[in-house]
Amino acid sequence: MLAQLNDATLFFDVVDTEFENMDDPSTNKPVMLALSGGYGYGHAYLRPSLDNLSSDYQIIYADMRGQGRSSDVPMSTIQFDTMADDVAALITYLGLESVFVFGHASGSFIAQKLAIRHPGKVKGLILVSSSMGMTVLPGKDEEGYPTPFLKDRVQGELLDVAHNFFFNPNPLSEATFVDYATRVGPYYMAPKNMDRFDSIWMNVHYKMNMVNHFRSLNPFFTSLGKISLVKTPALIMSGFHDWATPSVGSHMLAKKMQHCDFVVFNDSGHFLFIEEPDRFYDQVKGFINKNIQV
Repeated sequence: MLAQLNDATLFFDVVDTEFENMDDPSTNKPVMLALSGGYGYGHAYLRPSLDNLSSDYQIIYADMRGQGRSSDVPMSTIQFDTMADDVAALITYLGLESVFVFGHASGSFIAQKLAIRHPGKVKGLILVSSSMGMTVLPGKDEEGYPTPFLKDRVQGELLDVAHNFFFNPNPLSEATFVDYATRVGPYYMAPKNMDRFDSIWMNVHYKMNMVNHFRSLNPFFTSLGKISLVKTPALIMSGFHDWATPSVGSHMLAKKMQHCDFVVFNDSGHFLFIEEPDRFYDQVKGFINKNIQV
């Protein structure tokens, strides 16, 4: 389904429910709006995991402006604040007052901005692989906290491939991106889960202009100084083996929030909802059920 919001046309999908029935009290399900991460990826890679929650909750997926199945927009308008405003507009468009918001990686950045800019739209935050930003460095309280690095798992040419993806200031070709994603991608998982990456990659919908835009956008996100004002309940989950968004950053974010549960998944990397699904479901259900009436 498509919605004209602000100056963009956003694609959204409501799992197993017609849009017209969204505000029907008889459904009696809390609503969770899911925001995907990565480098401007569409929502499809989330579905094999999050769809399993649809028996208990109403799941809505949304592709952000210019991404996935949403319409193209001027690249300059694709900013975290703008995307958060789009999500707020979508919640209103759906006739909902407030919802639980799930955000993975860069999707969690949008979720944070939403809670900062539109607190009344958010019943609870569920953040996976998140932080206050890549420029926020650990302090004394984080000394000794495990911080995994990709270089501890790969060397040589493969490390060069990763370095080129993150630090080459020029736009990457699609061939270069695919080489990075297929060769380095499995290392986003915990060592014992690397064979599960293919199930993610097959559902990653990307556009190269978005990939290159987010390569420059993600490093400059920050919620420092504002996230501590958010009163919304939050659940932050992090994978112990996640080198892309290390647990130390998630821990720092959790400490800044007023009402936050923080959970580390010891057998997961960046995609804990795929790596430890049962524990993920238990945590999400416990959090939502605890905060339905908040």
